[in-house]
Parts: sequence; C-alpha cells; structure tokens
Amino acid sequence: MERDVSFLTGRRVQHALERLGHEVHPLDIEDSTTGALMELAPEAAFVCLHGPGGEDGTVQALLETLGIPYTGSGPLSSIRCMDKDYAKRALRAAGIPTPPFRTFLRRAMNEMGASAALDVAAEDLGYPLVVKPAREGSSFGLSRVEGPEELLEAVYEALGYDAKILLEKWVEGTEISIPILEPAGEEPRALGLVEIRPRGGAYNFEAKYTPGATDFAIPAEIPPEAAASVEETALTVYETLGCSGFARVDTIFERGTTWVLDVKTIPGFTETSTFPLAAEAAGIPFEKLVETILDSALQTEATAKL
Repeated sequence: MERDVSFLTGRRVQHALERLGHEVHPLDIEDSTTGALMELAPEAAFVCLHGPGGEDGTVQALLETLGIPYTGSGPLSSIRCMDKDYAKRALRAAGIPTPPFRTFLRRAMNEMGASAALDVAAEDLGYPLVVKPAREGSSFGLSRVEGPEELLEAVYEALGYDAKILLEKWVEGTEISIPILEPAGEEPRALGLVEIRPRGGAYNFEAKYTPGATDFAIPAEIPPEAAASVEETALTVYETLGCSGFARVDTIFERGTTWVLDVKTIPGFTETSTFPLAAEAAGIPFEKLVETILDSALQTEATAKL
C-alpha cells in the first residue's frame, strides 16, 4: 500500500547519495532481488521500503543472511515497531503511556465469533475511538469512530488492509513527531519536536503527502519543561523497542502526558515528511542526513543488530 511513498523516499535518497559521490544501484523489490544483491555485493543497502516487507524485518533478515550491512533497525526491532499490537504491549510493559486499546484478529472473528466482543471493547474504551490496521502505515485503513453506528464499517475498512486490527482510545491533544538520529559511535538524539497541524483537521494520507496540506511548527510550541518530557519519552521508546540508526516516534501530548501512538523504523524522506524537515531545522541538510545514516550502517555489523 505504501509502494508509491517508497518510490518517493527512494528516489530522493538515491539522488542525495549520487550527489555525495556514491555509486548507487536502485533495486525494486521483486523475485530477482536476492540474485541482484548477490551479484552486486554492495558495501551497504539503504532501505527505503515503507510498510510490510520493508519495515517488518523481512528485508533486514535477508540482508543479514547475505552479510550486507543495511540502514536502520534490525529484524526484531522492525517486527516490534511494525506491529502496533506488539509495540504497544512492549511500551505498556515498560510503563510508557500509550492509549488503551483492544486487539482483534480476522481469524478469531471468523472462527471464534470474536466480532461479538466489538461492542464490548468499544464501550470499554469509550467513544470517540480509532480503528486501524495493526501493520500498515500512512494512515491507510484508519478511521475515527464517533459512535456504535459507525463501528462495523470502520472495522471492515481496517480488515481490508490487515488481518489484525486495533480499537484504540481517541486521545485529544497536540500531535508531535520526534525524529531520532543515532550517528555511528554516538548516542541517539532527538532532532527536534515537530508539531503537526493538518489544515483539514485529520493527518491522513492526503495531509501527509500533499504539499501545503499540513503546517508544521519546529520546534513544537509547548512549554520547555513539556518539550523536555516529550523528548525523554521518545528516546526511552527508541531504546525500549531496540531501534538503531534512526526512527521516528509519533505522539500526542495531552495535559502533561506524552501518549505514544506509533514508531516508524523507516520514516518517510519525502519533501513533506517530518524527519527531513526536522533535520533541516536542526542544521542538517538532506545530503548530510543521508550520509550520517549510511555511515552508521557501514560501521555497524549487520549481525550485531537486533
């Protein structure tokens, strides 16, 4: 579902690498990918795959098998972060605030009649709530549900994207994205707090990738002590989920609490993506950002990643 976004990220990274003087071989994922990688034997792979196959540990495990260093997190961290159910359970176990949720699997709904519990879960969470696929990004299949009459349609919508879905309590507050960069040999650091202000009210696919559809405040316009707390939470999340190289933590800040919504191990690098925008605001041009991430991969043994 995020194929087009992957191309946008990939082409922008490719051009940056070429401007930096690297010999770049762009590969589209297909049946011959493994053979092409074995023939090329590249010094490193810069992974620009968003969604299943790219962020769920699949390509990372393949690259480790081939002994090719790669950018970003390892298979275990990728699996944890890609599956919002896994990620939220790990965060909750670590005492990190994440909105209350309930998980439903298509198989359980078909074979065990779990759909009968949808209303129970929704009433327990309270309306409004969010229904979303557990393993998709870019807001695909995500719906805000205002009442019981909208629930079933939202569930069917989410199940069209994934066999596992979440019902999650709606949290109202300031939407803040925290890009985190971990240069080789250094501690991870937040590049800044990006406050997201979609003009249409919802930060959906169109708002994320249409120029001018969303306004950003960098740094986020919240009190300094609140900003410090949000940054600390994001770095704790990064460590808790075993991320490496770089990642983006998406949150809602509400009355002193930082609610963690999602963690992206391969955040978008498009013209409207929050990660490169934050890097630019921090004085890191796009080419330097790409170079830093690549350098981290080249200096990290593939097998050393989680």
